[in-house]
Amino acid sequence: MAEAVTRASASDAAGDWVRVADSQALAAKERLHLQVEGRYVSVLRGKAGALHCLDSICYHTGGPLTIGDIEDINGEPCVKCPWHDYPVRLHDGAKPYQSMKFDPVTKKLTPDGWKFTKNSQRSHEIVDRGEGPDGGLWVRLSTGGKCESDQFAYNASAAKNVWNGDSSFRPDGKSDPSPHGYKRSGEVLAEIRSGKALGLLRAPPPMSSSAVQMHPTEWRPFRILSKKQMTRSMWLFRFALPEGQTLAPPGARWEVERHVRLRLPGHGQQLVREYTPVSPPKRPGSFDLAIKIYEEGAMSSRLARMAPGQVVEMTGLHGDYTISWPSRTIFRAGEAGLQFRSLAFLVAGSGVTPCIQILQDWVAQGEACSSIQMDILYANRTEDEIAFRSELTDLAKLCRSVNVCFAVTNPTEAWGGHRGRIDLDLLRQQLGDAAEATVALVCGPPEFNETMRLHLNSLGFTRVICF
Repeated sequence: MAEAVTRASASDAAGDWVRVADSQALAAKERLHLQVEGRYVSVLRGKAGALHCLDSICYHTGGPLTIGDIEDINGEPCVKCPWHDYPVRLHDGAKPYQSMKFDPVTKKLTPDGWKFTKNSQRSHEIVDRGEGPDGGLWVRLSTGGKCESDQFAYNASAAKNVWNGDSSFRPDGKSDPSPHGYKRSGEVLAEIRSGKALGLLRAPPPMSSSAVQMHPTEWRPFRILSKKQMTRSMWLFRFALPEGQTLAPPGARWEVERHVRLRLPGHGQQLVREYTPVSPPKRPGSFDLAIKIYEEGAMSSRLARMAPGQVVEMTGLHGDYTISWPSRTIFRAGEAGLQFRSLAFLVAGSGVTPCIQILQDWVAQGEACSSIQMDILYANRTEDEIAFRSELTDLAKLCRSVNVCFAVTNPTEAWGGHRGRIDLDLLRQQLGDAAEATVALVCGPPEFNETMRLHLNSLGFTRVICF
């Protein structure tokens, strides 16, 4: 008697059993890529020949998940998407991650074992009924609840990558409409019809026919023009502005340091994030946001799955500080200005974006390579997380007054920059004794900001601004 493997994600709700292939179909290969009632699914063999059925297309950004390598993670067989190496557990589509906990003795984060987040990749029931008249491989699609992979389940373009065995990175980002008369998921469909679906489980917002100008209090729709991956975890999103218009309102001067507030349509005020524009302030017709994608991030993980043509809502520009380059002064409303002859940027991870915005304005105002000393100390865990690396390096080569130091805490053997954190010794080495002439600008996680402030104060740098 054939052994059945019946796994389904999200809930026990399921459709009808459908015969998809002969039992021998997997004899010569370990995977089958199929279209079942319009949905693209794959059958894979796991340990001891166990059969598993998953959505073919990766929940993350529409990659060809099921052509990836299968490997054990904490003893669990997982398939890894070739685009970003995101693993998915075979038997239920859960995504593994290594949790961390704070050790009160060492004051450090330490590994706390592997955990699995369910409802990422939808899995389906599969059974091998042998060679009889009613034999063969049979699949019953899971239709309950919500899974992140639902958004790509009917995407013919993405499915071609799976069927052709093509692992080249070129996401198109959204699903084709489901076949007429077929319900992807009873719950998901009901929510879409009622208008209660959230995020990307809702039908994509219509493309805006005309671009709009940023407004400081009104939420306005902005269309994604393009997106590209900058580092392992950071993406550059380009948004449309009216033709000939810059990000600053008409007649207003661009002020730094400024940010926008972003929300996804349908999420209301409960899911709002702030991001710093990084494009040249005088560039007309569009602006850029560099956004770090967190796998478990409520906002950024959804943004990662959005495609050009889709719409987000923003307000802006917001911010407290203004820099006058001619007078070498940083102003904040209600406070005395801080004059400087040099600026020291101490940034970590995505905290580099305010630094990039200020440097863009410095260049746009014709101040690049002036007498202002710019010291940039940029911390990351690994080399492949350094955003704007080439731009900062090129600027340092062009301007003798720009000094850039990349600090990497988990470097490879080939890394030639600073190895380790930004500490007192590195600050002393890079900044010297110019404390009285320097304003330090710090941006990173709260613990990074506080550590840098204490280090700077101990070296005599008392004029510190933490963003």
